[in-house]
Amino acid sequence: MRLLVTNDDGIDSPGLHALAQRMASLGEVIVFAPSGQYSGAGAAIGHLGGGVPPVTTVTGHPAMPDVAAVHHLDGPPGLAAMLACRGLFGDPPDVVVSGINPGWNVGNAVHVSGTIGACITAFACGVGGLAISQRSGSPQQWTTAADAAAELVPTIADRPTVLSVNVDNLPPGTTGGVRHVGLSARLPYNLQRADLGDDGTVTFERGTEVDRSLDVDTGAVLAGHVAVTELTPTAAVPPFPDGQATTPLG
Repeated sequence: MRLLVTNDDGIDSPGLHALAQRMASLGEVIVFAPSGQYSGAGAAIGHLGGGVPPVTTVTGHPAMPDVAAVHHLDGPPGLAAMLACRGLFGDPPDVVVSGINPGWNVGNAVHVSGTIGACITAFACGVGGLAISQRSGSPQQWTTAADAAAELVPTIADRPTVLSVNVDNLPPGTTGGVRHVGLSARLPYNLQRADLGDDGTVTFERGTEVDRSLDVDTGAVLAGHVAVTELTPTAAVPPFPDGQATTPLG
């Protein structure tokens, strides 16, 4: 199996390093990630009409000794995923794995997360993807999230889809198992109110309430499960009645 590993936190993220090392046990790994921080980039690829940023190749990355090829560019993870899926490094990957994001991507974050956006862009190219995110903690238990990703990646190798996977910051071997769930209604950062100061400074308030229902991602994570949500970002539903392609206006 050929795997592309990327993220939205940049090539120096320890979560990326832990994930790439773990994926190396499943097959051939190519790391292609942003050079720096691109959190919140969603599935963006930028304006390709202006050209593509140059790619830097790292030989023998000390934090990923089992990874054969490590590359990065000053662009969003969606761009990295699209280029790799279109043959930038030879044969396209069988699966794109994105993360590990230090902080969960739950609820409406699926629409703006660069971690998930890389997989959405890959899916548009016909390649399945898994985005793995973990609630913030100190220290961050990267192994728990990496193991969860390793267990789930083979399930999408032959059936391209997009999985958003979230885990709590728990020690390895202590999760409550996989639970397939829907999305909560939570906004990114649980944003409740935004205020504009006289000097142009923007501040915002974050809510504290969290949906703890076991059938949504937030509740499943807080209950200790590996929360798996399958996304269908490019599925189309026929919008017109009776199979009509057009309807009259007015």
